[in-house]
Amino acid sequence: MTQFKQWFFPGGDNSSFYCKYNNKPLQAYSAIMHFTGSLASIVASYFTQHWGRKGSMIIAGTSFCIGAIFQASAKNTVALLFIGRVFWGIGIGFGDHCAFIYTAEMAPPRWRGRLNTLVQLGTIGGIVVANAINIGTNNLIWGWRLSLGLAAVPGLILLMGGLFLPETPNSLVERGYLSEAKSVLQKVRGTKDVDVEFDTIVLANEALKGMESPWKAIFRRRNRPQLILAIAMPFFQQWSGVNGVSFFAPQIFAGINALGSGNKGSLIAAIIVNGVQLIATIITVFIVDKVGRRVLLVSGSALGFAAEIAVAIVFATSASSNAINLPYGASITSIVLIGLYSISFGFSWGPVGWLIPSEIHDLNTRSAGQSITVFTQLVSGATVTQTFLNMLCSLKWGIYIFFGAWQFIAIFFTLFLVPETRGVPIEEAANFVRAHKVWRHVCYPGGVVPQNEVVTSMQRLSGPANEGTNPYRGNTFTG
Repeated sequence: MTQFKQWFFPGGDNSSFYCKYNNKPLQAYSAIMHFTGSLASIVASYFTQHWGRKGSMIIAGTSFCIGAIFQASAKNTVALLFIGRVFWGIGIGFGDHCAFIYTAEMAPPRWRGRLNTLVQLGTIGGIVVANAINIGTNNLIWGWRLSLGLAAVPGLILLMGGLFLPETPNSLVERGYLSEAKSVLQKVRGTKDVDVEFDTIVLANEALKGMESPWKAIFRRRNRPQLILAIAMPFFQQWSGVNGVSFFAPQIFAGINALGSGNKGSLIAAIIVNGVQLIATIITVFIVDKVGRRVLLVSGSALGFAAEIAVAIVFATSASSNAINLPYGASITSIVLIGLYSISFGFSWGPVGWLIPSEIHDLNTRSAGQSITVFTQLVSGATVTQTFLNMLCSLKWGIYIFFGAWQFIAIFFTLFLVPETRGVPIEEAANFVRAHKVWRHVCYPGGVVPQNEVVTSMQRLSGPANEGTNPYRGNTFTG
């Protein structure tokens, strides 16, 4: 969009394929939203725990709407753009914090992975829709105002959800509203027979009464696996390079001429790459509770690693230091390979990187743990966003080796340290993680799990009467 570029982010190096649009203000414009969101997520933790999940939705939705108004009304100066971006950061901090907790607490155990994956599906779907809007408004002088202003639509949807959706039973129990909690549980389960599940929630909450503050508790030895996973999962998610590909796809493809020259060609390439990621995430919605989390993470990391190394090879052999565009064949190959990388992220670290941290904490530390996850995700995303175009210009094809290396490391991290939480009730997931064959040695002296922390549902479901129905079978939690 010519007017937007001329008014706010002029410049760029058209003499180099790798430095096609190395613009520091543009990177700051993208990154400030993530940095603001990381700080907002800390506030969101306290707010979500003491005033419920719905209140965070309302704040998030309102912030998105305000941010869209500021940015759509900007003229000649970046001030309103950056102010609007700050409001979007607040929206992301509160929205990311409450969305996954809300979904995890409302979902039945057998559907939790599927429903939580829908949150990530909505994110990717929004990116694809935004790409399509950018293509449709590309030739309009004021098209950028329409693109930024339409961001208020998902904000309004989130705001309506906060106003009209019920609060989660777990949050209501945590704040002492027991009768309302049971009523909501009956409504969302579609049956009056919820006594066992409701009693589990109440007992989990009672066990936590009188305990220390969540921010102290999460740093205790028994919660160390959850703390490490809450940091590592979003770290690996972001350092696969996804934000660099998603946010700067038009700039990356500006040097790839396969779909035509100019801004429109790069926008078309971007929507193709994000579109295949959307399809991959849709597939994950239906398989995550069948094949499990670990299989998706390992296979996604392996495919992502191979794709990024292949992209590096294509760029290294086809784009010299002073090249302006790739040859046609290399352009097509690059789009296919980056598309494969996008697919790998769409069925693995994209949705599952959010899912696992949302389901492994005790009720007492859940809000603090999710805040740490959101903080890490946004700080990592902001760092990648702020540095990606500089790194591309400096490292050239080596940037894909750099991000591919993190994918390789993520394979072994998953194999040795990520438990399979498929089908584990959320109230018992924390003890299940602590009993993992590696983490038990971190949590307990001698690696011996106390009898009162053995996962009771495992015992209940592993009897002869339930042979063939145990969703935990295959998980290593005993020595």
